[in-house]
Amino acid sequence: MTEKLYDADSHLCEFTARVTECKECDGGYAVILDRTAFFPEGGGQESDRGVIDGVSVLDVQIKDGEIYHYTNAPLTVGETAECKLDWERRFRNMQNHSGEHIVSGIVHRLYGCNNVGFHLGAEMTVDFDRELTRKQLDEAERLANRAVYENVRIKAYYPPEDELEKLDYRSKLELTENVRLVEIEGYDLCACCAPHVKRTGEIGIIKILDFFRNKGGVRVFIKCGSDALADYGVKYDNVLKISNLLSVKQQDTAAAADRLADENRFLKQELSTLKKRLINAKSESFSPEREITAVFEDGLDIKELQLFADALYKKCGGIRGVFSGCENGYSFAICGGEQLDGFFAGFKKKFAVKGGGRNGMVQGTVAATESEIENYFK
Repeated sequence: MTEKLYDADSHLCEFTARVTECKECDGGYAVILDRTAFFPEGGGQESDRGVIDGVSVLDVQIKDGEIYHYTNAPLTVGETAECKLDWERRFRNMQNHSGEHIVSGIVHRLYGCNNVGFHLGAEMTVDFDRELTRKQLDEAERLANRAVYENVRIKAYYPPEDELEKLDYRSKLELTENVRLVEIEGYDLCACCAPHVKRTGEIGIIKILDFFRNKGGVRVFIKCGSDALADYGVKYDNVLKISNLLSVKQQDTAAAADRLADENRFLKQELSTLKKRLINAKSESFSPEREITAVFEDGLDIKELQLFADALYKKCGGIRGVFSGCENGYSFAICGGEQLDGFFAGFKKKFAVKGGGRNGMVQGTVAATESEIENYFK
């Protein structure tokens, strides 16, 4: 069995190891070392990355107790290799995972919730088996960051079986032997196979971003450390741009956006009223020379197109189509009597049309020019 160096020292990022096996597989190679600091995927966390003698480690998996390093080139069996982890990735994972333990421990203690699902990849999510409110999560976040400020020790160890039976620790599985516990002094004790930071101060910050109901409980989105800082940076840039656009202070952007939304709703209502007046006026003055006509009017949405086409048909009968858009394509509504089905079938055969309808009206989009549509209606 490969010696798990990451168990003894989570901050070990460079080491030497002997290559004991190298087999070709799925376009790459599966390498076994006599010892490794590469953490294999497990417990909801993705594996480490890095290099072995300059060869890229693309993935690390544990199967039947053996740790396989999947590389993009072969390594020589029997040779001692220089190994180096992608430390930024490892430390980012440790910050997030340790932060998650703190939050889960606090939520368990305060609200009796159990962590029943965990994923740490491009983002981190935690599933709890009971519903939580935003207020409860805010309190958990406050206490979790207090744990960071206190910079307490984080200890990973394998307690003897007789001692393990006496300990009250969190675990998703029923474990009885070789149980590795991660203890965060005063905050959490949990079974876990992953590397963690050595003190909570290394986490930097813990931020609960969002949550939603999930299978009778909640799924919570959390970012810690460098991920939380990057997230803050993105949101700061967005708030800064919005505040400049609205000419308000950053802390006033939400209120300014609400005012803008209210103004926009009022203007939309006013515009809708004016469009209906326009449609009514044009419908009243409509005096077609043919039984089948196409009318083009800028700036109408599908509901307004339907209203216009219906008004023209009710006034004059026949087949009346109304189109709005540009030379590259139009939205439309067409009203008519018994002839409409056959007319529309030919229309779809002639042009690239998306849409349909019933009860004497069809609507959709068409990829054609105004002159092409006019010629078809003639």
